[in-house]
Amino acid sequence: MALEENNLIMADADARADVVDDPKIKKPHKSAVGIEGATRGMYFGVREFGVLNLLDLNRHNGVKCPGCAWPNPSAGKGGFVDFCENGAKAVAEESTARRCTPDFFAAHPFAELRDRTDYELSHEGRLTAPVIKRPGSDHYEPITWEAAFDAIGDQLKKLDPNECAFYTSGRTCNETAYMFQVLAKRLGTNNLPDCSNMCHEASGKALIPTLGLGKGSVTLEDFAHADLVITLGQNPGTNHPRQLGSFAACKENGGKIVVINPLPEAGLRKFRDPQTVNGLIGTGTPIADEFYQIRLDGDLAFFQAVNQELIKRDALDHEFLDKYTTGQEEVIEHLKNVDPDMVRKATGLPDESIQRVADLVEKANGVIVCWALGATQHKNSVETLQEIVNMLLLTGNIGKPGAGTCPVRGHSNVQGDRTMGVWEEPPESLCAALEKEFQFPIPREHGWNVVETGKAIRDGRCKFFMQMGGNFLRAASDTAVLEKHFPELEMTVHVSTKLNRSHIYPGKTSIILPTLTRSDAFYYGNEQQCVTTEDSMGYVTASYGKRRALDHLLSETYILGEIGHRIGGENCWRQMGRSTKEIRRRIENTIPGFESFEQRLTEPNGLILPNGPRERKFTTKDGKAHLTVNNIEPLECPPGHVLLQTLRSHDQYNTTIYALSDRYRGIKKGRRVVLINEEDIKELGFQPGDVVDLYSDWDGTTRYAPNFRLVPYNTPRQCAAAYMPEANVLIALDNECKVSQTPVMKSVLVYMKPAKNSGKGGEKE
Repeated sequence: MALEENNLIMADADARADVVDDPKIKKPHKSAVGIEGATRGMYFGVREFGVLNLLDLNRHNGVKCPGCAWPNPSAGKGGFVDFCENGAKAVAEESTARRCTPDFFAAHPFAELRDRTDYELSHEGRLTAPVIKRPGSDHYEPITWEAAFDAIGDQLKKLDPNECAFYTSGRTCNETAYMFQVLAKRLGTNNLPDCSNMCHEASGKALIPTLGLGKGSVTLEDFAHADLVITLGQNPGTNHPRQLGSFAACKENGGKIVVINPLPEAGLRKFRDPQTVNGLIGTGTPIADEFYQIRLDGDLAFFQAVNQELIKRDALDHEFLDKYTTGQEEVIEHLKNVDPDMVRKATGLPDESIQRVADLVEKANGVIVCWALGATQHKNSVETLQEIVNMLLLTGNIGKPGAGTCPVRGHSNVQGDRTMGVWEEPPESLCAALEKEFQFPIPREHGWNVVETGKAIRDGRCKFFMQMGGNFLRAASDTAVLEKHFPELEMTVHVSTKLNRSHIYPGKTSIILPTLTRSDAFYYGNEQQCVTTEDSMGYVTASYGKRRALDHLLSETYILGEIGHRIGGENCWRQMGRSTKEIRRRIENTIPGFESFEQRLTEPNGLILPNGPRERKFTTKDGKAHLTVNNIEPLECPPGHVLLQTLRSHDQYNTTIYALSDRYRGIKKGRRVVLINEEDIKELGFQPGDVVDLYSDWDGTTRYAPNFRLVPYNTPRQCAAAYMPEANVLIALDNECKVSQTPVMKSVLVYMKPAKNSGKGGEKE
């Protein structure tokens, strides 16, 4: 179990990390993609036998990428292929010929598997048969599908519904997500944590009360019409490479791009489009016209200062403000009194940067602001995003071409999951519609989000945990605490495609149900079933899997149909489990915007969901867009400490590790590294390349992550970075965003000491 001695908390994986990564360090790249990115993506596709799926990826009637949620171009406007290196890796993971069979589990007890890294576990390959860990056992053993469904149904009937949690990954398609939330509600709970709670929950909490919709307002076409795009907290070259094409479209039409980031990421410097000659062998397209290297969590202060400057200049759209908004007087008065010294302290930027951005905003006819997790995983993220909304409202940059909000979702259907009702705070309109449709009671009491679920597991209030995809134990904060308490659950159920660390910390009883992926074809009778996803801009399109290598596995919807039938006994469960058309019929009946769902899916661009802010229709209680008063609280960093942000490497997707390098940042074959300013290394008494242990203090306890190598990097003073999930152990469950309860993963106060135990060696690819 996780180590907890003298209030020192360390994760199992780290307790055994007595080897030290010794990566080769090169200069960071100054551009993203190009021929290197194209060939690297194809390498993964060829290696894992996924080329056939790649050729069909993101095409009409093809497979929708299981990677990021960036939209596809309109029909006929795509390239020769419509996938990126990121998507190629994701599909390759699904297409692998490697297999993780029951024989593997028979040969490897949990204690042995816990010695393996995330990379090693994932590379055992696709799961092939249902398995169960019985009480007192130290390994999984085979179980039939029927027996597994019976065991799950029997356990759920024994428990109070509010002792159960149902977690959803953003990989889940709309049809599965819809069934999953109905299943939880049929049981009697809204304990529906999902991965959005860990990433863009702050976006929803900021946008719903201000604009009336928790989604972005722009479309893909808006980028070509924008005079100015501001992006913050993003690394699109790694996390959503196809977005770079939209940035390039902005530049080609004369627009400018401002980048606000602690790290200078390659994709935000220059984009080399692999589908153009200039991108493959030429110079590519420069992206950032202005780069402001801000301190961690300095964004709120930055945008308040820009808004203050716009007010001083009276560069406001008074006609828009008077017609569409409320709260402008209070906000303008508040912003007039923003303290410049506090802004300088919080941002680490000179006054000229504020003036320059205000100049660009004032001159622009259309402004888009993009953000990702670098803006959403701080204590004050909701206030930061509300201040961005303030800027767009003050200048009338909502609801017109080339202007608006663009929260960039990182997982292919994370936005669709929420649209389908996977939310611990369901609106009354959804509850009433479901009750009418299914004719059974729907609970109204709000349930647990991710952080609340983690606390319920820690405190013994959760007895049953089911995850639909994902790797909750490694994705959430406080890894060691979850490792310690997961085995105390009465039952854990995992609907999964590959082995991950959550599986090897089983409850007293644990069941793994292997399932088909989005790139796998699945049929009921002779009819192929399609599924749907929603992208970051509200377009819903169909996905048809192609591979038939694992035909004996069951689809996610079939699995849920069998579990639902055992809980409630209604005919609807098996009807939905055997036909995704039946699920879509019920979606159409219960969720606004899906009228004529099946018919509209046949159109090349699918269907686009209603978006009020896009049309200057604000569905707040008073029908107005709301400006908000937000207060700056600069983070204090005591001597001997740094602020740490967690991030992905180039060769990973969330908790899935494809390989062990971070090409664009110049890190080769190593993950336990800290990217840190060289002056901070010296001031803390270390040398570049030293191996240190990381510590964070919280409420009388100390969290500990050993054996990280110090890598000098271009980052602001007192601001460092390390990869997730290795650094998640340093983040306490109670360290959460004030409003959204998102884990604070981008500004964690840490200190370091020389490594206690730094053996030789390292992980091999």
